[in-house]
Amino acid sequence: MNRQHILVLVLLAFLCISCEVKEAAAAAFPWNCSSFGGACRPMCLPTEMHFGPFGCGKGFLCCVSHFL
Repeated sequence: MNRQHILVLVLLAFLCISCEVKEAAAAAFPWNCSSFGGACRPMCLPTEMHFGPFGCGKGFLCCVSHFL
């Protein structure tokens, strides 16, 4: 094998491992925005506190009005 083939194989192996790690990390957090009584919105209301993209889709923030 030449160096290009080895480099491609190493890159593919790295991508496969990183995808598995990302899925495992997502499984480590069973809670989401609604479990904190929040709502996913593009922009939080002035009376709410944003909690980051915690379980929300791309471009949305987890907006929480109060903490339990």
